[in-house]
Amino acid sequence: MLDHEGTITIKPGLRLYYHAVGDKAETLIIPGACQLINDLSLFAKECRIIFYDQRGRGQSDCDPDTTSLGQEYEVSDIEFVRQHFNLEKIALLGWSYMGGAVARYASQHPTRISRLILMSPISPRNPAPYDNLQASEQKEQSRIDPDELEQFKKEIDSGGHLRNPEAFCREFVRVLTPRQMGKPSALQRMKSDPCVYPNEWWHNIREHNRLHFPLETRINYDWREQAASVSAPTLVIHGTEDLIPLESSKEWCSILPNARLLVIEGVGHYPHLEAPEVFYPAIEQFLRGNWPDETNGQILK
Repeated sequence: MLDHEGTITIKPGLRLYYHAVGDKAETLIIPGACQLINDLSLFAKECRIIFYDQRGRGQSDCDPDTTSLGQEYEVSDIEFVRQHFNLEKIALLGWSYMGGAVARYASQHPTRISRLILMSPISPRNPAPYDNLQASEQKEQSRIDPDELEQFKKEIDSGGHLRNPEAFCREFVRVLTPRQMGKPSALQRMKSDPCVYPNEWWHNIREHNRLHFPLETRINYDWREQAASVSAPTLVIHGTEDLIPLESSKEWCSILPNARLLVIEGVGHYPHLEAPEVFYPAIEQFLRGNWPDETNGQILK
C-alpha cells in the first residue's frame, strides 16, 4: 500500500502538510491529519486517503497573514489540495467545524465531488432556533471533574502551560475532551497524538483561534442556501449526546438534496472512538457506494 507525505505550497511562507495513504482509484480527502490520521487510515482499503493539516494546525505552517478568515480559506485550501494532486473528483470527510467547510466546498465546486461525509458537523446556521446553550453548558459541566478543572486553571495561571506545553496539551485532552463525549472512557481508544506538534499546544491553539476566527464570523453565519445546491450523496453522522444539537444534523439533511442521517445513540462528538462498531462499517458501506444499513440500506443514486 502506498504511503507518502509532503507539503503543498499555498503561497510564500505557507505550506500545508499532507500524508497520502493507499492506491485505490477513488480519493477521499480528510482535513485534520494530526487528529485523525492514525484513527481513520483503515479506510485506505476502500479508497486512497489524503490527510492534510489546515493552516496553523498540526504540521502545517501558520499563515503569516493574520487577517485571513476561517471558513473562506478552509474552503479554498481544499481546492488547493485537489489541484495539487490533479484529481478530477474527490470524496470529502469533514469533522466538526470542517463539516461546514466541506459542505461549502461542495456547494462551490459541485462537479468535483463524488460523495460527502459530515461527521458531527457544526450547524448550517448560527444562531439557530434549536440552540439551547443552557442545556448544552449543563451537559458539558456534568462531564468534567470540577477539581481537575480547577487544577487545570491553576496550572495556566502559574504558567505551567508554557513550561511543559506538550504535557499540558495532553492534560488538556484528558481533562476537557470528555466534555464533548457521551462515553468519556472511549478517549482511551484514540491512536492519533496531536500534542506532539507545537501548533497543537494549548497556547498556540488559543492564539490561532483568536487571530483567524474572529468572534463575529463564528456567531453569525447561514449556509443553508449554498448547501441546497449540493447534489452529491452525503452521509451525516451525529451522536445523540453531542453538544451540537441533533436537530442541527437533521437540518443539514433537510437542506442537502441527497443526504441521509446516521444517528448513533449515546455517543458524543467522537463517534469514531465512542462507537467504532457502528461508525467504521457505516463509512465503509458508504465508500463502496451503498447507504449504511442504519439509513435504510438503499443503493446510492
